[in-house]
Amino acid sequence: MQRAHIKTFMHAAGILPLTFCCAAALDSCKDEAAKQPEATASTTASASTTVAVAPAANDDVHAKQLIDYMIFEVGSSLSREADKPMWRELVRDMRNQVEAYYNALRSTNEDPERLVRIGLFLADGARHLSAFQKAYDIYTATLKDWDALPENTRNGVNGQRLRSFLVNGLASCLMQQRKMTDALPYYEEALKLDKARYKQLAPEEGKPLPTAENMGQDLENAAEDLLVSYRCLAECQLFADDPEQARETLQTGQKVALDMKNLSTGITFEFVHLLSTLGTLESRVGQPRKALAAWLQAAGLADQLRKSSSSPADKAKAVTLLRELTPPIKAVQTQLQSQQQEASQEQPAQQ
Repeated sequence: MQRAHIKTFMHAAGILPLTFCCAAALDSCKDEAAKQPEATASTTASASTTVAVAPAANDDVHAKQLIDYMIFEVGSSLSREADKPMWRELVRDMRNQVEAYYNALRSTNEDPERLVRIGLFLADGARHLSAFQKAYDIYTATLKDWDALPENTRNGVNGQRLRSFLVNGLASCLMQQRKMTDALPYYEEALKLDKARYKQLAPEEGKPLPTAENMGQDLENAAEDLLVSYRCLAECQLFADDPEQARETLQTGQKVALDMKNLSTGITFEFVHLLSTLGTLESRVGQPRKALAAWLQAAGLADQLRKSSSSPADKAKAVTLLRELTPPIKAVQTQLQSQQQEASQEQPAQQ
């Protein structure tokens, strides 16, 4: 289950000009690539239909910011439209440009941490396209790149988050191929990493989180990632036919969320997803009342978000969650009503 580490969603009408602009920024590096023949040669084979671009050694901060914006903001937004014919070719060309830039950056060893972040982007994208072998290869190569980072970078908050994303993505790649036994250790590692990062950033035990306005992005990210890791591990345990362990994992995550008390919008969304998964588990093991309780709690939180969120995107996301929760809630309510009617009809017959 991919983590939503890119939150900005851009309207489709704005994607095309932004993509052309940012792709041009990547392509403009080809002049510099001519000065780096080794880097150019290393990228040509991997993207035969794309101009091989290399990162300019003297890229200024603004150029790197523009390229990062193209990859992590425009790229992620555009990829969501990849199933639509009008965008498919553009997505392919964009990914070829990014992959060529990634290979050139790898050969220069100029910015190792940035290389890891772009590798994660490409691996996640390949996984979403069901190119599992390619995704697996990029994840494992990027994990080696992460291992080669300086110790202070690896042990920092951002470094630990990158590691968690990588092992979570690798686990999801394996899980999507039904390799549950192989996926479980990676999900467990991601949860361990997120627990440690949350503990490092959160207030002392027993004290609630600061209000959403005063929480700070690192702490909010750590709280969201922790709930995601509980949910992802539980889903893998459930598909591995271990519902009891999955329930324990989800209930632990539920307790962690409730102990947070002051939940930001992003944390609340992840709590809703966790509760929804708990409802699905209880429904599958034949516990409709417990399933209904979890789904109703999730729906209640989603409705609060719908009413309180000032962001149109958050309101739309809350509405989508409510629509997804409504059918299973109605189905289990109907099931319980039928059981109640059957029980009431049996009573007079027995008497």
